[in-house]
Amino acid sequence: MREFTDRGVTLRWSETISATGDKRALIEAGPSVSPHDTMRLICSPDGGPERAIRGWPLSYDKKTGLQRFAATLPSAAQDKTLCWRPVLTSGGHEYDPGPDTAPKTAPVQKPNPAPQPPVLDHIAKFVVPFASDFHPSGETPDGVWLHFAIKEGGTVEGPHLNGVIEPVGGDWMRVRPDGVGLLHAKALIKPADGGAPILFEDTGMCEFGPDGYAALLKGNLPASAPVRVASRYLTSNLHYSWMNRVQGFGIGEASLSDITLRFDVYSAKGTSDG
Repeated sequence: MREFTDRGVTLRWSETISATGDKRALIEAGPSVSPHDTMRLICSPDGGPERAIRGWPLSYDKKTGLQRFAATLPSAAQDKTLCWRPVLTSGGHEYDPGPDTAPKTAPVQKPNPAPQPPVLDHIAKFVVPFASDFHPSGETPDGVWLHFAIKEGGTVEGPHLNGVIEPVGGDWMRVRPDGVGLLHAKALIKPADGGAPILFEDTGMCEFGPDGYAALLKGNLPASAPVRVASRYLTSNLHYSWMNRVQGFGIGEASLSDITLRFDVYSAKGTSDG
């Protein structure tokens, strides 16, 4: 609450929110000369021209001579401030604290936009077959390591990329004791329309289940397991240079009956992208 005294008369004022959500000024003044004193607010939106708003009386205490007034503050434009001060007229005199005492209402804050889900763009479906003679490392302090070598027959088919997967590279997977496999695969894509190959690298997770680790130690693998991968690409092929900037998201499964990884890759565009 602010306070101003002049010639024995004191003004005190503050802001509040009404039941309807409006901002209001509350002013206490006294001792009054007359119960018919008037109050007005001098308002200046964002440092602009001043204008007066008339207040209305709330109460009058005959013993103390204190009067209480209220006034509705105008709404400030978005990102703008509102300066205001009370001016009392009593017994033919004005009691004006002056512009230096005017409080500033907080600027209206822009509401945070509701988060929007990313827009997914399907790049292609990957089918990556592996040789059946993978070599488990046996149990180590860091889980069980498996190496899967890529064989012929891999394909990439989709709206933005088509080609075959060269029979080079492979997947180096570590299976943790909790049954989660952490995959790390590298391979080359030969585009259907020719040109330089595209190197892709996948990291992600393969869910073998809570009993997957124990089953793996016994040489038993489930028929399939869901996978989630993060894909990155690198190429000198000018036609596919846009892929150098893609962070892909892959969803699919590892089919362990035929040792083949199948997943769809998407790129995502969020609200922060241009």
